[in-house]
Amino acid sequence: MGAIVDDPKLVYRRTLWFYALTTIPLTAMGTFFTNFYFIYATDVLLLAPAVVGSLIAFARIYDGISDIVIATWSDRSESRHGRRRPFILVGGLMCSMLWVLFLLPDGLSNMQKILWVFVGHIWLQTALTLRSIPIRALGIESGKTAQQRTMFGILIPFLTIPAVVAVNFAGQGALQSDDPAATIAPWVIAGSLLPAILTLIAFPLLKELPTRHRSVERNVWKMIKEVLGVGYHRQLIAVQFAESFAFTSLAFSVPYMLRYVLDRPDMIAVIFVTYLVIQRIVGFAWYKMIPRWGMRAIWSKGLWMWLLVFACIPLVPWGGFPLYFALAALAGIAGGAAAVNYAMLGDIADYDARVSGRQRQGIYMTVYRLVGNIGGAATGFALGWLLQLSGYVPNGEQGETTIAAIIASSSLLPIIGVAIGLLILSRYKLYEREGMSDGKREEDGAPGAGFGSRAPA
Repeated sequence: MGAIVDDPKLVYRRTLWFYALTTIPLTAMGTFFTNFYFIYATDVLLLAPAVVGSLIAFARIYDGISDIVIATWSDRSESRHGRRRPFILVGGLMCSMLWVLFLLPDGLSNMQKILWVFVGHIWLQTALTLRSIPIRALGIESGKTAQQRTMFGILIPFLTIPAVVAVNFAGQGALQSDDPAATIAPWVIAGSLLPAILTLIAFPLLKELPTRHRSVERNVWKMIKEVLGVGYHRQLIAVQFAESFAFTSLAFSVPYMLRYVLDRPDMIAVIFVTYLVIQRIVGFAWYKMIPRWGMRAIWSKGLWMWLLVFACIPLVPWGGFPLYFALAALAGIAGGAAAVNYAMLGDIADYDARVSGRQRQGIYMTVYRLVGNIGGAATGFALGWLLQLSGYVPNGEQGETTIAAIIASSSLLPIIGVAIGLLILSRYKLYEREGMSDGKREEDGAPGAGFGSRAPA
């Protein structure tokens, strides 16, 4: 069997399981990076918070730019090996060097540390872009129903629960050890090598569909302008930005909240595991509700829960750890609803393909990731400078101004973003205006129209 097969079901199954298999070790690395890297960089690598925040922001912006290049290249490629597969292979192999972001040589000056970490960030974002954009575009191309596309967002997180639990407790233990860098070294190196090895083993099983789009070459910026010209797309990515900002704010601030606000550094892993396990399990419950509520309503309910979480964060100093734990659980329920936005993005890509005649899933995934990266960049930049300007002292007792900055970074700004996201989502009318289904059953009990298809007349 060649790399190109005209069998959407086979391609979907192979893509889903290849993605799941190779993502498990990367999720372990990503979990440590998202949950612990900021405080690891400030308290272990001893980089200034503003520097860390700025590096993360720059890397996210670079990722957005590289996304455009890779997505366009992937969309336009013509090869007997497929449009997407070569990129996925290269990205998987590049993941073998992700450990450089965490393990620095001894004796580096502060500027040398900054340069080393900067290069590590660029390598990380390049590897993940080469891998993630093409493989998720494959998921959109081969998955044709709301539930198939949503499965991409819930199966992989569910399968990675053991890795997520292990990494969170290991990360907490590493931060409390005498030599955190030496403690994490073995599993950071293993976590970098394993994705590359699994990619090599499973790559022959990955297949693609034949290319079906106009062959006319177009300027990439013109294509992006056309994609952003789709009003439904602008609405969706605005909501995506709000949620990305909210999630990243919570993730970055947890170690600081527990270490310096609540004085419970021993509970960092408990909070992260509570959120992530609930998010992954509840994702299946949201998935089951698609026929009853539809994807738009599910995402809206999740955003309302996020709003409640952030509104209660300022009460944590008085409510203590029990309140923070309850908010982490509620955030997990809210986060589980976010899987539908990937499926809704596929619906917009289908609508665009019907109107323009062009399959531009890669471009859509680019913008999707770019918006998420901008949200993460804004969060990292804001947190870094808030800590810096408030007088943050690594591994020391923090003043009232710093405590207030930590709380504000995870409550006030996200509240504004989520409120705007809810307003925009309430005006999202793709399904009504274009006769498409968001997976909700019709009132008479019959199944709704297939995802990305015309609703029955």
